Amino acid sequence: MAAFTQGDPPSEPGPGTGLGRVLTVMESRGHADPAAAWRAFTGAWNWAAPLTAATPGLGLPGTAAVRPAPGGFDLSGVWHLPPGEAAGPWLALPLAFAGHGCGAQASVGAAYGADDCPDLFVLPARTFERRYPDTEGGLDGPGPTVLRLEGVRVPTGLATYTAGTPLRAQDAAFLWTAVAALALGAARRMTDVLAGQDARVRTPGPGLWAEAGPAPVVAAELAAALHDERLALTATLHGAPTAREGLPPALRERLAVRVRRLADTVHHVLAAAYDHVLLDDRDTGRRPLVSVLEASSPILQQARYATELLPPHDRMSLRKAERGDDRRISG
Repeated sequence: MAAFTQGDPPSEPGPGTGLGRVLTVMESRGHADPAAAWRAFTGAWNWAAPLTAATPGLGLPGTAAVRPAPGGFDLSGVWHLPPGEAAGPWLALPLAFAGHGCGAQASVGAAYGADDCPDLFVLPARTFERRYPDTEGGLDGPGPTVLRLEGVRVPTGLATYTAGTPLRAQDAAFLWTAVAALALGAARRMTDVLAGQDARVRTPGPGLWAEAGPAPVVAAELAAALHDERLALTATLHGAPTAREGLPPALRERLAVRVRRLADTVHHVLAAAYDHVLLDDRDTGRRPLVSVLEASSPILQQARYATELLPPHDRMSLRKAERGDDRRISG
C-alpha cells in the first residue's frame, strides 16, 4: 500500500475535501464496485490512527498472531499498552502477517489481494479476556498493561493499513461521511440487483416454481428509503466546511446522528437482501446478490461503528441531538 504524507492522496477525497463532494464521489464508487471502493478508501486512509494502539508481544509465550478467517481475521496472543496509557473504548492492534497470501482465502479475497494484507486490526477494549498491569516495571514504576486474546474474530471492515495517511480525531466528519456514502452506494447496488430477481423459490413439487414475493416491488421500496436518507444527509451537509476546517459542534452532532440513521437503513436493506437469498434456492438466482453482499460486507461493518470509532467530542450532546432529531422527524 502506498503511503501519502501531505494533504489528501491524489484523486482521493479527504479531510480537506468539501463534505458534499465526499458524499457524491464515495457514493458513486460504492455503487460501482463496493469491494474496490473499500480497498481504495482503507488503503489511502488509516482511519484507526487516532485510536489507542497496543504493541504486539513477539518472541515470547503468547506471541501475537493473526490468520485469515471467514469474514475477517482471527487474532490471538498478547499485546501491551505503554505504561500509563489508558485503553479507550476501542484499541488498534498492529500486526503484520507472517509470510504472504492473506487474501488467498475466499473469505477475504473480495476485500484483499493475495499480497495486500492489512496490518492494523481494531477491536472493542472489552473484547480482551484478561487485562492486568505488569508489576515487574522495576524502579521506573509499573510496567505496561498486558492484554490477551484467544482466537477473537476481527471483521474485515475493522482491518486497515498502517501505511495509509493517518486521520486525526478532528477528521471524524470525513470518516463518517465517506463511510456513509460508500454504504449508501453499496446498498443501492443491492436494490438494483434485487430488482432484477424473479423472486421465485422451489415448491414441494419437483421441477415446479412459484412466486415467493414481488422482489422488484420490495427493491423499489428499499430504494425509496435510501433516496430519503440521501436527501437528509445532503441537507445536513449543505454549506458545511471541510472536516479539516472543523464543523460547528451542533452540526457535528447532527451529522453523527444522521450517519447512524443511514447505517440503520442500510442494514435494513441488507436484511431484506439476505431474506431473498434464503428464499431463492437456485444457485443462478442467488449468485449475483450474494456476490454484492460479500463485496459490500466490509463497508457495512465499518458503517455500523464509524461514529463510535471516532465519536463526537460531547457524547451527552449527541444523545440530546438524537432526541431532538426524533422530535423533528415525528413532527
